Amino acid sequence: MGRLSNFGRSVRPSPPHDNPAQPATSPRTHGPSIITRPATPGELPLALRLALGSNGTPADEQHVEHFVEFAAGRGIDTAQVWLAVRSAEPSARDGAVIHAALLPIVSPGRTMLLLGGSAQVKPAAVPDPIGPAGQLIEAVCAHFAARSLQLAQVLLDPSDEPARRLYERHDFRRIAHLLYLQTSPRRRYPLPPLPDYFTWLPYSTQSHGLFVRTIARTYEGSLDCPSLNGLRDMEDVVAGHKASGDFEPGLWTLLLERGEPLGVLLLSPTRASDTMELVYLGLAPTARGRGVADLMVRHALATTAAAGVSRLSLAVDADNVPALRLYYRHGLKRVAAKLAMMRLLHGEWRNG
Repeated sequence: MGRLSNFGRSVRPSPPHDNPAQPATSPRTHGPSIITRPATPGELPLALRLALGSNGTPADEQHVEHFVEFAAGRGIDTAQVWLAVRSAEPSARDGAVIHAALLPIVSPGRTMLLLGGSAQVKPAAVPDPIGPAGQLIEAVCAHFAARSLQLAQVLLDPSDEPARRLYERHDFRRIAHLLYLQTSPRRRYPLPPLPDYFTWLPYSTQSHGLFVRTIARTYEGSLDCPSLNGLRDMEDVVAGHKASGDFEPGLWTLLLERGEPLGVLLLSPTRASDTMELVYLGLAPTARGRGVADLMVRHALATTAAAGVSRLSLAVDADNVPALRLYYRHGLKRVAAKLAMMRLLHGEWRNG
Protein backbone atom coordinates (compact mmCIF):
# COMPACT_ATOMS: atom_id res chain seq x y z
CA MET A 1 0.00 0.00 0.00
CA GLY A 2 1.64 3.18 -1.09
CA ARG A 3 4.62 1.20 -2.30
CA LEU A 4 5.46 3.76 -4.99
CA SER A 5 5.61 6.62 -2.54
CA ASN A 6 9.36 6.39 -2.18
CA PHE A 7 9.72 7.27 -5.88
CA GLY A 8 7.18 10.00 -6.00
CA ARG A 9 7.49 12.30 -3.05
CA SER A 10 10.49 11.92 -0.84
CA VAL A 11 13.35 10.63 -2.92
CA ARG A 12 16.99 11.31 -2.27
CA PRO A 13 19.73 10.71 -4.84
CA SER A 14 22.29 8.09 -3.89
CA PRO A 15 25.88 8.06 -5.06
CA PRO A 16 26.47 4.51 -6.33
CA HIS A 17 29.99 3.61 -7.57
CA ASP A 18 30.12 5.35 -10.98
CA ASN A 19 28.02 8.32 -9.78
CA PRO A 20 24.98 7.71 -11.99
CA ALA A 21 23.35 10.94 -10.79
CA GLN A 22 25.96 12.90 -12.80
CA PRO A 23 24.79 13.37 -16.38
CA ALA A 24 27.10 12.86 -19.30
CA THR A 25 28.93 16.04 -20.25
CA SER A 26 28.99 15.38 -23.98
CA PRO A 27 25.70 16.10 -25.80
CA ARG A 28 23.87 13.54 -27.93
CA THR A 29 22.99 14.70 -31.42
CA HIS A 30 19.62 13.75 -32.94
CA GLY A 31 19.43 14.74 -36.58
CA PRO A 32 20.45 18.11 -37.92
CA SER A 33 18.64 20.30 -35.37
CA ILE A 34 18.18 18.69 -31.93
CA ILE A 35 20.74 17.74 -29.31
CA THR A 36 20.19 16.44 -25.78
CA ARG A 37 22.51 17.54 -23.00
CA PRO A 38 22.65 18.81 -19.40
CA ALA A 39 21.52 22.39 -18.83
CA THR A 40 24.03 25.17 -18.32
CA PRO A 41 23.70 27.33 -15.17
CA GLY A 42 22.17 30.16 -17.15
CA GLU A 43 19.51 27.83 -18.58
CA LEU A 44 18.40 26.38 -15.24
CA PRO A 45 15.56 28.81 -14.41
CA LEU A 46 13.73 28.12 -17.67
CA ALA A 47 14.74 24.45 -17.68
CA LEU A 48 13.16 23.91 -14.24
CA ARG A 49 9.99 25.72 -15.30
CA LEU A 50 9.72 23.27 -18.20
CA ALA A 51 10.57 20.18 -16.18
CA LEU A 52 8.04 21.05 -13.47
CA GLY A 53 5.26 22.03 -15.91
CA SER A 54 2.24 19.95 -16.88
CA ASN A 55 -0.27 19.79 -19.69
CA GLY A 56 2.30 21.42 -21.96
CA THR A 57 2.52 24.56 -19.80
CA PRO A 58 5.70 25.58 -17.94
CA ALA A 59 5.44 25.99 -14.16
CA ASP A 60 5.40 29.51 -12.74
CA GLU A 61 8.39 30.92 -10.89
CA GLN A 62 6.80 30.56 -7.44
CA HIS A 63 6.21 26.85 -8.03
CA VAL A 64 9.86 26.46 -9.04
CA GLU A 65 11.04 28.30 -5.92
CA HIS A 66 8.97 26.05 -3.66
CA PHE A 67 10.27 22.93 -5.41
CA VAL A 68 13.91 24.05 -5.14
CA GLU A 69 13.42 24.67 -1.41
CA PHE A 70 11.77 21.26 -1.01
CA ALA A 71 14.52 19.57 -3.02
CA ALA A 72 17.27 21.17 -0.97
CA GLY A 73 15.80 19.56 2.15
CA ARG A 74 15.87 16.15 0.41
CA GLY A 75 19.35 16.36 -1.03
CA ILE A 76 18.00 16.50 -4.59
CA ASP A 77 20.29 18.27 -7.03
CA THR A 78 18.01 20.46 -9.12
CA ALA A 79 20.95 21.47 -11.32
CA GLN A 80 20.95 18.06 -13.04
CA VAL A 81 18.35 18.99 -15.65
CA TRP A 82 18.66 17.58 -19.16
CA LEU A 83 17.52 19.52 -22.22
CA ALA A 84 16.51 18.96 -25.81
CA VAL A 85 17.70 22.06 -27.66
CA ARG A 86 17.76 23.21 -31.23
CA SER A 87 21.21 24.34 -32.23
CA ALA A 88 23.37 24.12 -35.34
CA GLU A 89 26.33 22.74 -33.40
CA PRO A 90 26.41 20.74 -30.16
CA SER A 91 28.86 23.25 -28.69
CA ALA A 92 26.85 26.32 -29.67
CA ARG A 93 24.93 26.69 -26.42
CA ASP A 94 24.49 30.46 -26.40
CA GLY A 95 21.05 31.31 -27.68
CA ALA A 96 19.92 27.67 -28.01
CA VAL A 97 16.16 27.18 -28.10
CA ILE A 98 14.97 24.80 -25.39
CA HIS A 99 12.23 22.47 -26.64
CA ALA A 100 11.95 20.10 -23.66
CA ALA A 101 13.48 19.60 -20.21
CA LEU A 102 13.71 16.56 -17.94
CA LEU A 103 14.93 16.30 -14.35
CA PRO A 104 16.04 12.74 -13.45
CA ILE A 105 16.09 12.05 -9.70
CA VAL A 106 18.07 8.92 -8.86
CA SER A 107 16.91 7.01 -5.80
CA PRO A 108 18.52 4.17 -3.82
CA GLY A 109 17.25 0.87 -5.12
CA ARG A 110 18.45 1.54 -8.71
CA THR A 111 15.41 3.54 -9.74
CA MET A 112 14.84 7.06 -10.95
CA LEU A 113 11.92 9.44 -11.05
CA LEU A 114 11.61 11.63 -14.15
CA LEU A 115 10.11 15.08 -13.85
CA GLY A 116 9.03 16.69 -17.11
CA GLY A 117 9.61 15.75 -20.71
CA SER A 118 6.50 17.13 -22.36
CA ALA A 119 6.30 20.89 -21.69
CA GLN A 120 7.79 23.06 -24.42
CA VAL A 121 8.44 26.75 -24.90
CA LYS A 122 6.68 26.55 -28.26
CA PRO A 123 5.88 23.81 -30.79
CA ALA A 124 9.05 22.60 -32.46
CA ALA A 125 9.19 22.18 -36.22
CA VAL A 126 11.85 19.48 -36.10
CA PRO A 127 12.32 16.87 -38.85
CA ASP A 128 12.31 13.93 -36.44
CA PRO A 129 9.32 11.56 -36.05
CA ILE A 130 9.64 11.16 -32.28
CA GLY A 131 10.12 14.87 -31.50
CA PRO A 132 12.50 16.55 -29.07
CA ALA A 133 10.70 15.43 -25.89
CA GLY A 134 10.85 11.80 -27.02
CA GLN A 135 14.52 12.13 -27.95
CA LEU A 136 15.20 13.54 -24.51
CA ILE A 137 13.42 10.68 -22.73
CA GLU A 138 15.38 8.12 -24.76
CA ALA A 139 18.71 9.85 -24.11
CA VAL A 140 18.16 10.06 -20.34
CA CYS A 141 16.95 6.45 -20.08
CA ALA A 142 19.93 5.22 -22.10
CA HIS A 143 22.36 7.22 -19.96
CA PHE A 144 21.10 5.80 -16.67
CA ALA A 145 20.52 2.28 -18.00
CA ALA A 146 24.25 2.20 -18.79
CA ARG A 147 24.85 2.94 -15.10
CA SER A 148 22.91 -0.11 -13.90
CA LEU A 149 19.62 1.57 -12.98
CA GLN A 150 16.73 -0.84 -13.39
CA LEU A 151 13.54 1.24 -13.49
CA ALA A 152 12.43 4.69 -14.58
CA GLN A 153 9.18 6.10 -13.24
CA VAL A 154 7.09 9.17 -14.00
CA LEU A 155 4.16 10.53 -11.99
CA LEU A 156 1.73 12.48 -14.16
CA ASP A 157 -1.32 14.62 -13.65
CA PRO A 158 -4.12 12.20 -14.60
CA SER A 159 -5.58 14.87 -16.89
CA ASP A 160 -2.33 15.33 -18.84
CA GLU A 161 -3.20 13.16 -21.82
CA PRO A 162 -0.37 14.44 -24.09
CA ALA A 163 2.21 13.46 -21.46
CA ARG A 164 0.64 10.04 -20.97
CA ARG A 165 0.70 9.35 -24.70
CA LEU A 166 4.28 10.61 -24.94
CA TYR A 167 5.54 8.22 -22.28
CA GLU A 168 3.51 5.33 -23.65
CA ARG A 169 5.27 5.81 -27.00
CA HIS A 170 8.56 5.39 -25.16
CA ASP A 171 7.81 2.08 -23.44
CA PHE A 172 6.40 3.41 -20.18
CA ARG A 173 3.53 1.33 -18.84
CA ARG A 174 0.72 2.39 -16.55
CA ILE A 175 1.42 0.92 -13.12
CA ALA A 176 -1.22 2.54 -10.95
CA HIS A 177 -3.56 5.43 -10.45
CA LEU A 178 -2.15 6.59 -7.12
CA LEU A 179 -4.32 8.33 -4.57
CA TYR A 180 -2.56 10.42 -1.95
CA LEU A 181 -4.33 10.34 1.42
CA GLN A 182 -3.75 12.37 4.55
CA THR A 183 -5.08 12.91 8.06
CA SER A 184 -4.18 14.87 11.18
CA PRO A 185 -4.47 12.54 14.20
CA ARG A 186 -5.49 14.03 17.50
CA ARG A 187 -2.57 14.87 19.75
CA ARG A 188 -3.50 12.33 22.41
CA TYR A 189 -3.91 9.19 20.37
CA PRO A 190 -3.17 6.13 22.54
CA LEU A 191 -1.25 3.14 21.28
CA PRO A 192 -3.70 0.30 20.64
CA PRO A 193 -3.42 -2.65 23.05
CA LEU A 194 -1.96 -5.80 21.54
CA PRO A 195 -3.80 -9.14 21.66
CA ASP A 196 -2.19 -11.97 23.56
CA TYR A 197 0.98 -13.36 21.94
CA PHE A 198 1.35 -10.29 19.67
CA THR A 199 4.57 -8.26 19.77
CA TRP A 200 6.25 -5.50 17.75
CA LEU A 201 9.77 -6.06 16.46
CA PRO A 202 11.72 -2.95 15.33
CA TYR A 203 14.11 -2.90 12.43
CA SER A 204 17.82 -3.51 13.06
CA THR A 205 20.75 -5.04 11.27
CA GLN A 206 19.88 -8.29 13.06
CA SER A 207 16.25 -8.24 11.91
CA HIS A 208 16.98 -6.98 8.39
CA GLY A 209 16.67 -10.41 6.77
CA LEU A 210 13.33 -11.06 8.49
CA PHE A 211 12.03 -7.70 7.24
CA VAL A 212 13.07 -8.52 3.68
CA ARG A 213 11.41 -11.94 3.78
CA THR A 214 8.24 -10.55 5.36
CA ILE A 215 7.88 -7.76 2.79
CA ALA A 216 8.26 -10.36 0.05
CA ARG A 217 5.49 -12.45 1.65
CA THR A 218 3.14 -9.46 1.81
CA TYR A 219 3.33 -9.16 -1.99
CA GLU A 220 1.68 -12.57 -2.39
CA GLY A 221 -1.81 -11.92 -3.71
CA SER A 222 -1.49 -8.20 -3.01
CA LEU A 223 -3.74 -5.71 -4.85
CA ASP A 224 -1.15 -2.96 -4.41
CA CYS A 225 0.52 -2.36 -7.81
CA PRO A 226 0.55 -6.10 -8.60
CA SER A 227 2.35 -5.64 -11.94
CA LEU A 228 5.51 -4.72 -10.01
CA ASN A 229 5.69 -7.99 -8.10
CA GLY A 230 8.88 -9.88 -8.82
CA LEU A 231 10.43 -7.16 -11.00
CA ARG A 232 12.92 -5.88 -8.45
CA ASP A 233 15.44 -7.46 -6.14
CA MET A 234 14.07 -7.23 -2.60
CA GLU A 235 17.21 -5.51 -1.35
CA ASP A 236 16.57 -2.76 -3.92
CA VAL A 237 12.98 -2.50 -2.70
CA VAL A 238 14.11 -2.06 0.90
CA ALA A 239 16.76 0.49 -0.11
CA GLY A 240 14.09 2.48 -1.91
CA HIS A 241 11.81 2.44 1.13
CA LYS A 242 14.67 3.68 3.32
CA ALA A 243 15.09 6.69 1.03
CA SER A 244 11.58 7.92 1.86
CA GLY A 245 11.69 10.79 4.30
CA ASP A 246 14.14 10.66 7.20
CA PHE A 247 14.78 6.97 7.86
CA GLU A 248 14.52 6.00 11.53
CA PRO A 249 14.94 2.27 12.25
CA GLY A 250 12.66 2.42 15.29
CA LEU A 251 9.73 3.45 13.09
CA TRP A 252 10.00 0.32 10.96
CA THR A 253 8.23 -2.53 12.74
CA LEU A 254 7.10 -6.10 12.21
CA LEU A 255 3.97 -7.33 13.94
CA LEU A 256 4.57 -10.84 15.26
CA GLU A 257 2.20 -13.48 16.59
CA ARG A 258 3.97 -16.13 18.66
CA GLY A 259 7.18 -15.04 16.94
CA GLU A 260 5.80 -15.37 13.40
CA PRO A 261 5.53 -12.19 11.25
CA LEU A 262 1.98 -11.13 10.40
CA GLY A 263 2.83 -7.91 8.62
CA VAL A 264 5.14 -4.96 8.25
CA LEU A 265 4.61 -1.26 8.97
CA LEU A 266 7.17 1.22 7.62
CA LEU A 267 6.90 4.84 8.81
CA SER A 268 9.20 7.69 7.95
CA PRO A 269 9.08 11.29 9.21
CA THR A 270 9.53 14.17 6.81
CA ARG A 271 10.20 16.96 9.26
CA ALA A 272 10.55 19.67 6.64
CA SER A 273 6.84 19.27 5.88
CA ASP A 274 5.75 18.24 9.41
CA THR A 275 4.53 14.91 8.04
CA MET A 276 4.85 11.24 8.91
CA GLU A 277 4.75 9.12 5.77
CA LEU A 278 3.29 5.65 5.85
CA VAL A 279 5.78 4.26 3.37
CA TYR A 280 4.40 0.73 3.31
CA LEU A 281 1.89 -1.42 5.15
CA GLY A 282 1.59 -5.03 4.10
CA LEU A 283 0.15 -8.23 5.52
CA ALA A 284 1.14 -11.83 5.04
CA PRO A 285 -1.68 -13.84 3.38
CA THR A 286 -2.44 -15.68 6.64
CA ALA A 287 -3.02 -12.39 8.49
CA ARG A 288 -5.63 -10.92 6.14
CA GLY A 289 -9.25 -10.63 7.23
CA ARG A 290 -8.39 -10.72 10.94
CA GLY A 291 -8.44 -7.00 11.75
CA VAL A 292 -4.64 -6.86 11.82
CA ALA A 293 -4.49 -4.00 9.31
CA ASP A 294 -6.77 -1.85 11.50
CA LEU A 295 -4.44 -2.47 14.44
CA MET A 296 -1.45 -1.40 12.36
CA VAL A 297 -3.11 1.80 11.11
CA ARG A 298 -4.05 2.74 14.69
CA HIS A 299 -0.43 2.12 15.65
CA ALA A 300 0.69 4.42 12.82
CA LEU A 301 -1.69 7.17 13.97
CA ALA A 302 -0.52 6.86 17.58
CA THR A 303 3.12 6.94 16.50
CA THR A 304 2.48 10.05 14.43
CA ALA A 305 0.85 11.81 17.37
CA ALA A 306 3.64 10.79 19.76
CA ALA A 307 6.26 12.13 17.34
CA GLY A 308 4.61 15.56 17.41
CA VAL A 309 4.06 15.77 13.68
CA SER A 310 0.84 17.17 12.30
CA ARG A 311 -0.05 14.78 9.49
CA LEU A 312 0.06 11.15 8.46
CA SER A 313 0.20 10.70 4.68
CA LEU A 314 0.44 7.82 2.23
CA ALA A 315 -0.09 6.81 -1.38
CA VAL A 316 -2.29 3.88 -2.38
CA ASP A 317 -3.25 2.18 -5.63
CA ALA A 318 -6.80 3.27 -6.50
CA ASP A 319 -7.57 -0.32 -7.57
CA ASN A 320 -6.76 -1.60 -4.08
CA VAL A 321 -10.30 -1.30 -2.74
CA PRO A 322 -9.67 -3.10 0.60
CA ALA A 323 -6.80 -0.73 1.38
CA LEU A 324 -8.88 2.33 0.50
CA ARG A 325 -11.68 1.14 2.78
CA LEU A 326 -9.16 0.58 5.55
CA TYR A 327 -7.68 4.06 5.32
CA TYR A 328 -11.03 5.81 4.92
CA ARG A 329 -12.25 4.03 8.06
CA HIS A 330 -9.47 5.70 9.99
CA GLY A 331 -10.16 9.20 8.74
CA LEU A 332 -7.68 9.58 5.91
CA LYS A 333 -8.92 11.74 3.05
CA ARG A 334 -7.83 12.11 -0.55
CA VAL A 335 -5.69 15.17 -1.21
CA ALA A 336 -4.16 14.44 -4.64
CA ALA A 337 -3.85 11.87 -7.41
CA LYS A 338 -1.14 10.86 -9.88
CA LEU A 339 -0.83 8.45 -12.76
CA ALA A 340 2.25 6.28 -12.14
CA MET A 341 3.99 4.97 -15.26
CA MET A 342 7.16 2.91 -15.39
CA ARG A 343 9.73 1.71 -17.90
CA LEU A 344 12.08 -1.23 -17.44
CA LEU A 345 15.59 -0.12 -18.34
CA HIS A 346 16.73 -3.75 -18.63
CA GLY A 347 14.66 -6.76 -19.69
CA GLU A 348 10.98 -6.96 -20.58
CA TRP A 349 7.67 -7.07 -18.77
CA ARG A 350 6.76 -10.63 -17.87
CA ASN A 351 3.24 -10.37 -19.26
CA GLY A 352 4.37 -8.85 -22.54
